[in-house]
Amino acid sequence: MIAAAFLLAAAGVDPVAGTWEGTSLCQVKPSACRDEHVIYRIRKTAAQRYMVDAFKLVEGKELFMGPLDLILDTSGHNLSGSNRDSAGVIHPWLFSVNGAHISGKALTAPGGQVFRLIELTKR
Repeated sequence: MIAAAFLLAAAGVDPVAGTWEGTSLCQVKPSACRDEHVIYRIRKTAAQRYMVDAFKLVEGKELFMGPLDLILDTSGHNLSGSNRDSAGVIHPWLFSVNGAHISGKALTAPGGQVFRLIELTKR
């Protein structure tokens, strides 16, 4: 897998940047959380850094949920970042990149409870 990432990078193809689509599924039920069909537009902003513009699809329309700044580790397979909620709590986001597929855990609460599981495929 690492060799494939390096070959793509050498060919000028960024293995992370692009448009990704899939699901963001709630893990805490019942709650205000809802399962979502999502689109993440990811662009490289610096060496090993990426900005995600996250959208959810509602009635066929893309609704912007916000940006997320992520860092790619040296293996080229793990993206991580965090965001702060309205109460000031910081929640980590962790993603695993495997070719044209990203799997992730999002909005992990202090204590380790995962609120969302995310599965994306590159378009």
